[in-house]
Amino acid sequence: MRHQITSITFLFLIFYVLIINSASGIDQLWSIYPEKEGKFELKYPSSWITGDTFNESNEDGLKFYTDIQNKYQTNEIMQVGIGHRDAELVAPGMNLNTTLRLDSVLFIKKFKDELQNFSVLGEPNFNKYNINGHPSLYFEFSYVKSLVPKKGFFIASDINNSIFYILFEPDQNDIIKTLPIANEIISSVKLHIQ
Repeated sequence: MRHQITSITFLFLIFYVLIINSASGIDQLWSIYPEKEGKFELKYPSSWITGDTFNESNEDGLKFYTDIQNKYQTNEIMQVGIGHRDAELVAPGMNLNTTLRLDSVLFIKKFKDELQNFSVLGEPNFNKYNINGHPSLYFEFSYVKSLVPKKGFFIASDINNSIFYILFEPDQNDIIKTLPIANEIISSVKLHIQ
């Protein structure tokens, strides 16, 4: 009887671990997105669908969707892109921290102008993430898209006056369960911007 209780407890523990891993995306199958000119690569869940191939001149970047229905409805979960800073916005000798602070003001203004009910949640953070060893700007936000509340975060790194960014924007109800996936994506980024 005691052996049976121990076996049941052990099976329950294994089942619990499998449920936790499944919910956090750890057992997720992954694909690699290599930018065609080799500027960056990252992994993303294999079940996701990408928009068209990455085009650096498209200011919306490369979009990722959780399924075909969300792609059809233009309800992306993530955007990845490379922007270029206007030369007049960078003074010679300007340190990276000042540059990232300037970026935060510019990106927040852009989002407020373009997204319904956009608001920043808390203060921008400059120490939360490094993207491939580069210090990064990070802030959380919320907004409404097609009557659906969205909540997510924005991460950007300055590399040689180019700005690599990730905009992660799941539906508000999905943010907690998608955070482990987002963290895995961020940790997988490899940058080769010259």
